[in-house]
Amino acid sequence: MSIPRIKSNFHDHVEELFSADLLRSSDTENQTALKTFLSSTYSSLASLAWHLGADGDVFQREAVPASEITDDAFFEIAREREFAGVRADNTQSSHGTHNHRQQFGRFL
Repeated sequence: MSIPRIKSNFHDHVEELFSADLLRSSDTENQTALKTFLSSTYSSLASLAWHLGADGDVFQREAVPASEITDDAFFEIAREREFAGVRADNTQSSHGTHNHRQQFGRFL
């Protein structure tokens, strides 16, 4: 792969990332797009490093761990969504509409 082709790939990676409407996409779609962007960029960096006489395998080896950073970045969002769904589903079934006196009587 030539350096002009690598440059073109970098531009393509950016275009692909921003081709979707990131503000209207779901968190999962954005997370996937960002992971793809990072792994593709690292792959292009590996090719560029090889052309510059460096060890491109270092970038290639780090491509997957770098894309996993995205999981860490989206962890809080996923966690909040997970617990919000549990709360919304279980609130009605786990709590009655009666107060303590109505539920258990005046004297226990």
